[in-house]
Amino acid sequence: MKIFSSKEEGEEDGEKTKSKGDQAKELLAKYGGAYLATSITLSLISFSLCYALISAGIDVQALLQKVGISTDATAEKVGTFVLAYAAHKAASPIRFPPTVALTPIVAGWIGSYLFLARIPCVL
Repeated sequence: MKIFSSKEEGEEDGEKTKSKGDQAKELLAKYGGAYLATSITLSLISFSLCYALISAGIDVQALLQKVGISTDATAEKVGTFVLAYAAHKAASPIRFPPTVALTPIVAGWIGSYLFLARIPCVL
């Protein structure tokens, strides 16, 4: 059952760009746990926001259509949880750029925390 769909990334200005999956693999290889922490945190926030908006009666379908994500008539027949999950998954192209931008920052925080955790406290 397909409720939402978005336009696929491909070629921009005649040049082949990396897919979001390839970019995610590179981030995972470079930053490891920091990428996972960032991605999972933003996903939880995204799903929670979608669920809260749908529960409050906001027309999430109309909002997603404004950003170029089309909806299906099936969306009106499913429950709040399924609709929130579908909206969350459809909003993935919106969520990916902040994940890419925040991952190095989170990696820095984790690195500095681990560095400080190794310094012995002398009193």
